Amino acid sequence: MRYIVCLMLAMLVGDAMAANPSFVCRQEQGCQEERTAVHDIGRGATITLPNGWTYFSYPQAPIPEMAGLREIRAFKGAVVIAITPVPNINRQTFSEDTLRALQAKATARYADQSKERAAKFVSMSRGDLVGGYASFTAMSDGVKPFAVLANRTYSSVTSFVISYKFVIFSISVASERPPDEDYRQAVNAILGIK
Repeated sequence: MRYIVCLMLAMLVGDAMAANPSFVCRQEQGCQEERTAVHDIGRGATITLPNGWTYFSYPQAPIPEMAGLREIRAFKGAVVIAITPVPNINRQTFSEDTLRALQAKATARYADQSKERAAKFVSMSRGDLVGGYASFTAMSDGVKPFAVLANRTYSSVTSFVISYKFVIFSISVASERPPDEDYRQAVNAILGIK
């Protein structure tokens, strides 16, 4: 359990290996660009993105537990979706309360700088999918206090933590502006994971 907690906190707080400030698909790093609407994010979980989104994925560590899992970036305009999967090697069952506590620790730095002033966890658990999210908005327009990805800061972020088929997904939807239609599309895509 301690291993998973450390991994989750590192995932949610740290910079992801596929983070790329210019969002260029670097094929020499194993990047794949997809142009379909439906994308497999790992272990059969899928998201559907509306038209106009660009979708990149990068390979994870070459170990059996990571087979089929890829680091993901999808973006449109000022909005980016970052998905980091981590295998649940011990095949533990995670309760929503456990995920809520992990998410609260990992997003505490966002809460302190947001209008919300707290991580207000919203459940999205259903069937085999257990988890939820919290959203944060900068206190003032034009301010970008949230360091979600390497070399970038954002005005709005929704942070998801999901356990599904022995994979923990850390997902961030981040925007350089206050929430707009692209941001809502991204959040809805994550809420619609099947």
